[in-house]
Amino acid sequence: MPLVPTALHRDAIDVVAFDAMGVLYSSADDVGELLVPYLRSHGCVLGRGEIAQLYEECSLGKMPSADFWTTAGASGTSDEQYCRAHRLTEGVVALLAELDATGVRLACLSNDVSEWSKLLRDRFGLGEYLTDWFISGDIGVRKPDPEAFTTLCRRLDVIPERILFIDDREENVAAARGAGLQALWFGAPGLSTMDELRKEIRPW
Repeated sequence: MPLVPTALHRDAIDVVAFDAMGVLYSSADDVGELLVPYLRSHGCVLGRGEIAQLYEECSLGKMPSADFWTTAGASGTSDEQYCRAHRLTEGVVALLAELDATGVRLACLSNDVSEWSKLLRDRFGLGEYLTDWFISGDIGVRKPDPEAFTTLCRRLDVIPERILFIDDREENVAAARGAGLQALWFGAPGLSTMDELRKEIRPW
């Protein structure tokens, strides 16, 4: 069943937490769109499912990225080289700057490999706006596991109802709402650009 939109309580938001892939960055399926082709170009012969499983283990912090490349059987790879293919979503920096100017706290909750997440946020300067990063490779749990949202709330010391979470996957938005957070599905009809997102979360 499609996710039903819910009204935001805009005057009860202390934190806006963003997903990374498909929200901050333009590639929603970074494994299929970026990682698999990169591995193929460096000699990896693993199946798509094997690569996805290996990625999931790495994104849970069970191995460092260097071991991921080796286990995948890819030669001549590097975190820096792989991350060059990622691009910011159009308009995201302007939105982050606008939100930051209101004094609202900005965070990121994302399923990603620790090393890659840090490289990307440093490369694009996102740490200037998003001060709190909760990456699955660091916290050891992936969305939509409820523990990911529990960890977010606990470490921010903010009750769930005062956090607005934005994700491009319906299951993650549903899980966030189930954990008590306010949540928006980025990519839903009428909510697929940063300008549309800005209009939705006004009047900050």
